Amino acid sequence: MKKSHLQLSADLLKDWVVFSQRHLYECKDRPGLVSYGVGEHASWGVQSHQKAFSAFAIAALSDEIDWSDTTLSREKVLAQALGMLRYNLASHLTGDYRCIDGEKWGNTWISALGIERMFHAIDALKDYFTPEDEENLRRMMLSEADYYMNEQPVLAGLVENNKPESNIWSGALLYRTAAMYPDAPNKDGYIKRAQRFFANGISLPSDENSDEMCDGVRIGDLFVGANMFETYACNHHGYLNVGYMVICLSNIAMLHFGLKNLNYDAPKMIYRHAKELWELVRSLIYKDGRLLRIGGDTRARYCYCQDYALPMWAFAEEFWGDDCSSFINGWFEILKRESHFNGDGSFLSARMGQFENRSPLYYTRLESDRANVVSMMLYWYKRFNSNPQNEIKTKNSWSDDYHGAAFSSDGNRYASFVWRSAELPQGLIVPKDDSSLAEWRYNLTGRVVGTGLKNYDEYEASEVRMFDGGFITFGSTLSTSDDHLAENQPKEYIARKKIAFAALPDENTVLCLQEAKATGKVFIAEIKGLFWNIPNDIYNRQERTIFHEFGEDYLRGGVFANEFKVIPLGGFVNADNKIGIASSKPMLLIRNPRRQVDIKGRDMSGSLYAEEVCSEYVSAPRWYEDGDTIFDIGFAAALGDFAETKKMSESLFSLENTELRTVGVTAKDGKKYLLAANFTDEDKILEVSAKDVATGMTIKNKSIAPGEAVLLQI
Repeated sequence: MKKSHLQLSADLLKDWVVFSQRHLYECKDRPGLVSYGVGEHASWGVQSHQKAFSAFAIAALSDEIDWSDTTLSREKVLAQALGMLRYNLASHLTGDYRCIDGEKWGNTWISALGIERMFHAIDALKDYFTPEDEENLRRMMLSEADYYMNEQPVLAGLVENNKPESNIWSGALLYRTAAMYPDAPNKDGYIKRAQRFFANGISLPSDENSDEMCDGVRIGDLFVGANMFETYACNHHGYLNVGYMVICLSNIAMLHFGLKNLNYDAPKMIYRHAKELWELVRSLIYKDGRLLRIGGDTRARYCYCQDYALPMWAFAEEFWGDDCSSFINGWFEILKRESHFNGDGSFLSARMGQFENRSPLYYTRLESDRANVVSMMLYWYKRFNSNPQNEIKTKNSWSDDYHGAAFSSDGNRYASFVWRSAELPQGLIVPKDDSSLAEWRYNLTGRVVGTGLKNYDEYEASEVRMFDGGFITFGSTLSTSDDHLAENQPKEYIARKKIAFAALPDENTVLCLQEAKATGKVFIAEIKGLFWNIPNDIYNRQERTIFHEFGEDYLRGGVFANEFKVIPLGGFVNADNKIGIASSKPMLLIRNPRRQVDIKGRDMSGSLYAEEVCSEYVSAPRWYEDGDTIFDIGFAAALGDFAETKKMSESLFSLENTELRTVGVTAKDGKKYLLAANFTDEDKILEVSAKDVATGMTIKNKSIAPGEAVLLQI
């Protein structure tokens, strides 16, 4: 992290503390105690308070902050921080007070998380503690450690009971407590239980029978279940969740620095499998620090898991000597841009301010996440010296069978496809030098929407075939509509989508075939074939230039988007002279009047604005008969300027006189490629002589099974 970003961290915290005065509450019946946010005992309520406390504490102790131009003083902020900590200790199960909602907090599966996230601030404030503070802290920590030792189960599962991150924070609290209080009666029990939690944190199927010895214990004897696949894929919240891979590493980071602060010899168990996981995660990060969440995200964009990448990077630098400066510096610039755009000292008010009144709990949670990690960086980088000299090698390609996931990063192209994703399925092609172009919700896979309030796809089948420089994948999903207005109306399967997607070995292009057919007599409200998301918000300064067959359009997004509009594009379109699509059928650009990248698909919860490029766009609801074609599209997408997109469009072709779906293009390497898919229910013959890119074999008159696809060089 640049020295300038130490000052930037301090400036961000200063502004945020001033802004957050509106979310503080001084307890009338207990002078000196201060609550942040909603002040309730529920998990995210108390954790928001704990994270905010950490920011107030580090801000109060930061020499980089001059409070003279505000209504606050260093002494005032320090008093607020101590009041927040004392409120938290007093309202714990071991304390003599209650949260604002009248309940106490603590001894739950997640109570350790907030404690871990605030502990750097506790370490920083130790010189200001009274003997009573020390005793209250000890009582809280021993109570929590006893709970995690005796009552919290160690759970694990690749899909069900997937608990890598909670096992890690559970074990972290136990290790931390044992290190802090060597005279604790149950210290040995804490360590023994912590070993089991950590052995089942980043745990793999192969650990079950492992004879590996770690800290004097056989790994196979500690095994409860695998929380990650052998590929290190993590199916958290039901999808390939890159964000929770980050959360796991962030909690290791917090314990690592905490034990280092105590001059405690950290157990090796803490770091087991961490480097292997980091090697994968590192491959999925833009140079500017934004996570490339190839499996998507059900949360607010650019938030939460993204925030906790900061402690992960600090850990990678300090422990492995891995130079993460481009990530850290880039991400701080993004934080600075959004904070300055807000103009009120908050981190998120412009994009997420709608929640401040609609859901104060959710809003203060998001704000305090960012404040929390900024405070960690400011404290750790001043407290510990690191001089990273290495750069751990990243993966150019990766796949995971369970998720139907494929990823390729050769050249300047990131290309991926994930079937079991957050808003499945999701394809992606983006340049490595512009993270603002990445958005994943149903991207490049088309949308079929029914009349229910919840519309999503359910996974059916998929296959992935990797090759040097790319991949091909094919499969199907069922478009589903649920939560209808009519009472007792069941969930409806309204369409079957079949997709073939290939990242070409030219390191620049992808080909895709999409087909959707009605699964019965169904009523469909909206159709968006192709469905390319082009984010247009704060991170690209809310401006895009869209070049297309009929001209160009300069578009303002984010707060400037206030009307619905449809813009004809023709057969090819390019965004900002960086990436373009050529389609077999005319395309349209759909402009929404609000931020429409919603949270968990909940209407009116948008956290990001995106332009939508569609083909076969239908907005008039109507009935479809069983087997009716809803959309049938082939397209190529590639990096490059508008002239290159136009040239690609001119080379686009398909085979005639065949029941197979085909799309072909002359790629950047000058070679012709053809993607062919059998979307019928019978074997079909592909009458062509060409090279199968996935196998390297020359084929002639190849039989293609139902649902299968092949990528050919012809």
